[in-house]
Amino acid sequence: MQRAFDHGRMKEVCQTYWRATAASSLPRHLNQLVMPPSEPEFKRIANAFVELQEARHTADYDAGALFDRNDVLQKIDLAERAFSDWNIIKSKPNANVFLAALLLNSLWRK
Repeated sequence: MQRAFDHGRMKEVCQTYWRATAASSLPRHLNQLVMPPSEPEFKRIANAFVELQEARHTADYDAGALFDRNDVLQKIDLAERAFSDWNIIKSKPNANVFLAALLLNSLWRK
């Protein structure tokens, strides 16, 4: 199942959730499924995904990039907070929409 998730598409979904000011400002295909109010943890998880993916790309592809101890500890803390947020909302109905969007968003938009 994990191979079905495309990190580029997941990043697009996370950017959409991060930019949304309310559930009603999500794209129509998501707005119809999200039950208001949308929990703030989704925005934090989405932001963490984007920030951590960008850091991973920098680490993998920028040979000149340097990460000091504080940077690394901050990224670890960000990941831990995202998992804590997920534990808070994983049983909410909107969690299923979020997960489905991570997998199917490009198909839903058609």
